[in-house]
Amino acid sequence: MKTYSNRSKGIWQLVLPLILALTLFLLSGVSAGAKEVVLKLGHDQTIDHPYDLGCKMFAKNVETRTKGEVTIKIYPSAQLGNSAEQVEGLRMGTLDLSLAAYSHASAFIRELTMFGAPFLFVNDQHFANVFDGEVGKILDEACQKRYEVRLLSTFTSGYRYMFNRKRHVFHEKDLVGLKIRVMGGEADALTWKVFGAIPAPMPYSEVYSALQAGVIDGAENEPVSVMANKFYEPCPYFAQTEHLVLPMGFFMSVKTLKKLPEKYHKIFFEEGQKAAVWERAYITKKNKDTLDHMITKYGVMVTVVDKAVFIEKGKPIQEIVAKKFGLEDLLEKIKAATPK
Repeated sequence: MKTYSNRSKGIWQLVLPLILALTLFLLSGVSAGAKEVVLKLGHDQTIDHPYDLGCKMFAKNVETRTKGEVTIKIYPSAQLGNSAEQVEGLRMGTLDLSLAAYSHASAFIRELTMFGAPFLFVNDQHFANVFDGEVGKILDEACQKRYEVRLLSTFTSGYRYMFNRKRHVFHEKDLVGLKIRVMGGEADALTWKVFGAIPAPMPYSEVYSALQAGVIDGAENEPVSVMANKFYEPCPYFAQTEHLVLPMGFFMSVKTLKKLPEKYHKIFFEEGQKAAVWERAYITKKNKDTLDHMITKYGVMVTVVDKAVFIEKGKPIQEIVAKKFGLEDLLEKIKAATPK
């Protein structure tokens, strides 16, 4: 009896680890053809906005190239929190990917503050030269070093317009006394202050109700986002300021990237870049078509501003921001990327 007991004990010592391993394997949900990894991607725009479509393209291509081993679930409309909260989630590892404005992430990564300065890019090619070249690599390194996130690529808003509920804007004097919502970056508030308006930092999700209630008088955004969020309803007055091309960072958590097989790292960066290039071209055309549609269907009134005056007042902000945050070298590299 004693011999049998010892033998049984020996068998269980061999079999038990195998049973435990098999149980863990089954609980993990890993099986032939099953999805091994599901990642969460958040952004603050509506479904089928160009940002959302770019994210969907990225997700589809990643799933295809990983043969279904990595899938990405997209949460639009700030379902996972506002942009700043999402960037914080990336650092903590509670969120895997996020498309967030540089201005929102600049609170954590000072280098991104530079891109809230007005009139920084001379054209779309200049924007591409900056973010697809040396500057893009510098920013990725800064993101990784300062906040444990990676910058896969940079989307764009296209040129932004100012809109308000009170009056036409032709000159900077027409902005005096208007309370304009800003994103929260250092340069954003300074821009509207030198233009004569009163800057009012506010989360994006609160803008529509604040405009309706008269808490703020106006805001600024590109036509596609204005249309998607129906900002034209409380604000029929548009001014073609084109003061800013907002870079949208496609960020990924360092913690998430480290958990993925190294063979997939390159895929994320390549597909992030492809999605960004596609989104930039798409939103440029979409902004024009959308503005025309809002004028025709919703009676939006667009004024052409005295842009030279706005540029004269706004451009010095570039140097002010660069000096304050020690980004003089970065500003020079941005200027050097101007198309010849």
